[in-house]
Amino acid sequence: MDQVSCLCCGRLFTPRNKNQNYCSSKKCQKTRKADWQRHKIKTDPDYKRDQLISQNKWLSANPDYWKNYRSNNPEKAERNRALQRLRNRKRVKYSQHQSKSDIAKMDVRTQSSMAVNSNLTGQFWMMPVIAKMDATKVFLRVVSKGY
Repeated sequence: MDQVSCLCCGRLFTPRNKNQNYCSSKKCQKTRKADWQRHKIKTDPDYKRDQLISQNKWLSANPDYWKNYRSNNPEKAERNRALQRLRNRKRVKYSQHQSKSDIAKMDVRTQSSMAVNSNLTGQFWMMPVIAKMDATKVFLRVVSKGY
């Protein structure tokens, strides 16, 4: 059989059958399983229901998981809060039928907030409003004009 390119890492490998699209590395197999599960949840209502039951059962057996996770990962908890604020704002905007001209904004801050305080220093999350992309953490520091 001819070599094919792995859908995850792009390396060439010899598949064991014509339906094999991922190489045997652990990372690629993990990606393959996640893709399969995502597809299965979208297309199989019984599987989706069973997954929800299983998650709820695990969560009831581990009630402090999210509390501990947030206290152990404050940066991720703050990022989630910022994303939730964006989701809430988006929900309000579209319920009021406002313009969709700000769909591709990559910065959470508005121009008016920049004008009010131009001495913003610190860490900020640059996030899209609608498009699902990874947020980028940046550090901004004000540099005086005489520098």
